[in-house]
Amino acid sequence: MSACNGRCDDCPYDFCGPEAPKRRPSKAAERSWRQDALFELEELGDLYGIDPGAVTL
Repeated sequence: MSACNGRCDDCPYDFCGPEAPKRRPSKAAERSWRQDALFELEELGDLYGIDPGAVTL
């Protein structure tokens, strides 16, 4: 499966065309994405020497 967001005009996938219903991500998915983003910020902070307490999401 592609990382298609369903918003491209010439999308080759019929499951994400304009007639496909748009669904909001589940709360569990949103929490997972937030946790992933926090982890990435922490890693970047370590890489660039930034205090993790000074970085917020």
